[in-house]
Amino acid sequence: MFGRVVAALARAMAPTRVADARRRGPHARGVALFVALALQYASQPFLRARYAANARASALVLSVEIAKATLCACALLRRRETRGALRRASARSLLASGAPAAVYAAQNVLLQRGARALDGVTFNCLNQTKLASAAAFLWLGGARQSRAQCLALVGTLAAAVNLFGGETAAGGGGGAASAAARAAGATSVLVASALSGLSGAMCQFALQGSEKLPAMMTLEMAITGVPMVLLAERVAAGDEFRLSAVYESWTAWALVPVLSSAIGGILVGEITKRLGSIAKGFAVTCGLVLTGVFQSVFAGAAPPRAHVVSLIVIVISTWVHTAFPPVEKRKKKRKTG
Repeated sequence: MFGRVVAALARAMAPTRVADARRRGPHARGVALFVALALQYASQPFLRARYAANARASALVLSVEIAKATLCACALLRRRETRGALRRASARSLLASGAPAAVYAAQNVLLQRGARALDGVTFNCLNQTKLASAAAFLWLGGARQSRAQCLALVGTLAAAVNLFGGETAAGGGGGAASAAARAAGATSVLVASALSGLSGAMCQFALQGSEKLPAMMTLEMAITGVPMVLLAERVAAGDEFRLSAVYESWTAWALVPVLSSAIGGILVGEITKRLGSIAKGFAVTCGLVLTGVFQSVFAGAAPPRAHVVSLIVIVISTWVHTAFPPVEKRKKKRKTG
């Protein structure tokens, strides 16, 4: 089973020339990656709830980083044309990945905690606010946003507020403790989304103008992310820190959401490289829609109105943000007599 997963990832990571990709259009491999990411994104909240409900957030994050590093290394070694990326790796490039890895590790811990307190649709909708944080950090780095994109970001934030308001009002049966848990979960996801924008901007600036493979960047971030997670757990636990305590309540079934999340992290980089960020945005949106469909099917009831309204707004906002980038202004050449 592991060998098949590595072989599939190795084929997905095989370098494709940009000119050939543009001439052929969306090829079969790119479409398959698109569908795989959408399904992974949609199923992840349910996999966590089904197979790792009692696992500690730090244990899940640590296991995901180890799984990503293992899968990326094995997949890169499997093909001759990608082995050179491992040979070109250096301590300097590994240290350069430390900053986004630290942010990413903190983000994952917060996401795991938020996922346990919220249902799948609420979690995914609130997580879409990372678009706003990414745009803000990219803007600070010099990237502009079009008017349509700004409106889309405002729509995403408004939908998140509407969704959480509807969730709190509809969940009164759980009492004050339940409402407090949902509020804490929502706060964790929103902070994680802000960190996601920061780490995404850092990775984009690091990869821009370089020939580094996205899988190599993922591998380096995973390697540097493991000690980051352990350090955070050590600071939180103090003198009572024990590595075995991190994996308390851990079962073998928890590997199901771990492998799913690791594969999803690899797919994001590959889809962005092959089909562009617009396709990646649509894949995530499709996953968001599928999450609502899955939840309704499993519960045997229609989703709450707040879910439906927020879902529609976020789908439209995501599409607008990815489909209407800023138009580059052409400088007019002045004729000299």
